[in-house]
Amino acid sequence: MPILDTTLSRLRKHLGYDVNIEELEEDLFRIGFELDSCKQSNGDYELKVEITPDRPDCLSVVGLARALTLYRGMRKPKVYSAEKSDGFRIYVDKSVTEVRPYIAAFVARGIKLMEEDLLELIWTQEKLHATFCRDRRKASIGFYPFNKISWPLKYYAEAPDRIRFKPLGIDKVMNGIEILKEHPTGQKYASLLSGKERYPLFVDAKGNVLSMPPIINSKDYGEIEIGISDLLVETTGTHKESMMQTINILATILHDMGAKIYSVEIVYPDGHTEVSPYFKENIVDIDLDYVEKMLGIEINAEKARSLLERMGYTVRRIDGRIIHIEIPPYRTDIFHDIDIVDDIARAYGFDNFDPELTPVFTVGARLASGEFIDFIRDVMTGLGFAEIFTYSLTSTEDQFTKMRLDVPKNIVRIAGAKEARLNMVRHWLLPEALKALAENKASEYPIKMFEVSDVVELNEKLEAGSCNKTHMVILISDTKANYTQIRSCVDYLLELLGVRAKIIRENHKSFIEGRCAAIYLKNRRVGVIGEVHPEVLINFGLSMPTVAAEIDLSEVLNIEVNEVDWA
Repeated sequence: MPILDTTLSRLRKHLGYDVNIEELEEDLFRIGFELDSCKQSNGDYELKVEITPDRPDCLSVVGLARALTLYRGMRKPKVYSAEKSDGFRIYVDKSVTEVRPYIAAFVARGIKLMEEDLLELIWTQEKLHATFCRDRRKASIGFYPFNKISWPLKYYAEAPDRIRFKPLGIDKVMNGIEILKEHPTGQKYASLLSGKERYPLFVDAKGNVLSMPPIINSKDYGEIEIGISDLLVETTGTHKESMMQTINILATILHDMGAKIYSVEIVYPDGHTEVSPYFKENIVDIDLDYVEKMLGIEINAEKARSLLERMGYTVRRIDGRIIHIEIPPYRTDIFHDIDIVDDIARAYGFDNFDPELTPVFTVGARLASGEFIDFIRDVMTGLGFAEIFTYSLTSTEDQFTKMRLDVPKNIVRIAGAKEARLNMVRHWLLPEALKALAENKASEYPIKMFEVSDVVELNEKLEAGSCNKTHMVILISDTKANYTQIRSCVDYLLELLGVRAKIIRENHKSFIEGRCAAIYLKNRRVGVIGEVHPEVLINFGLSMPTVAAEIDLSEVLNIEVNEVDWA
């Protein structure tokens, strides 16, 4: 987890009250953090605090102090706002669309940053870069001296050999290519612009280069000095939500440090405008009946108000059992009502919950379906088959195209899949078994394998919208493999299970015509059996004759079977 490095005296300054190590450790634990280490040095304590990844707003002493003082009830939640200004505007050129399309900014005025404040701000910047911003891939941060900037500003992309400015840390003019090759920071983050024909550039109204996001600021117009009182803070990114959340975190930190925040208007190439930081109301309704159900406690509205305020929420109004709350703009971890319930539980104190025994006592036992499947495994192993385990994630190409089938509608696709070979959850097992066979085709023949595992298909009647079904695949690959071999295995297995099945001739595109049949139980189709089509074998890189069967065991489990001793 990310580590916040600070000192006890520094933390006390922002807390506004005295606290000893034991009290601090207890408070940190209650809100979900941990005091990793505490080392005494020069009359002070050097602290390392583990911050959970879901709370990047606490990756600064100011943010951590805010969370602790709220938790102790020593301050009320703040409603953050930004002053409007007609002069602060950034024009975004369409040239950055394919490179780094988003930008946000604000101006912080009236704060005098001493050395300790400046170092902490830079430290927070780098911690956010390394964690929440994913090494600057999703978002990057820049600080600039406000008094050196001429408005309005422009954000565009330029050919790297035409970019020329003095980067931070080096007192000579360099172009974009030289910065990535020679500057230490440029070398570290060069991969972010690798292969790009143009690099992002941030300039003011006079054409002065402020920075080359997300790599480095300008030495002349992007270097922050001790004692500065007015700042421009900017974020650029490829992931807009992360960039927006980052600018909000920084704005609230500087606001809590005493700065007055001024908004900046962002004008995008399509003409639409945005105003950052994004201090928009985010009102949600929380039902106390839901809270009580989730936590198992009784709680009234006023108690809930107190607990919510201790976690930073502003209670707008209460309508009976419904509380209307505003989520603070620095919180990036609230996605669902259960996240708010979790905060209520933290404020309530997990050690204040009274443990209760469950009202119903039961004796644990194995499910009948588990014994059923274990029996099948024993039978197949006894017949000389090796059990395999294949991956659940696969592709429509393997599951259907290579099997000479059209892609059905009732499959579970992976939304936004970046890897074409993993774009769905398996719909049946046979294609995955053929892939396993292809990986072992150099082994000694005959190859006999089976798998009992789940497949997934859509089901609109269920809340989740999909369901798991347990399937079984049996496969034999050999020079003499034929329909009779696989049919005898299926008949033997069903006979041992006491299941009466009908085997009816069927045409299936994945199997050789006339050498394929469907398995029916009480007029329900539960499987297929046959000789795999030569084209399918070629598609998987196979040449040896192969026979296979696939059975939907979920259907079999729902069918009444004769009493059989499976022991």
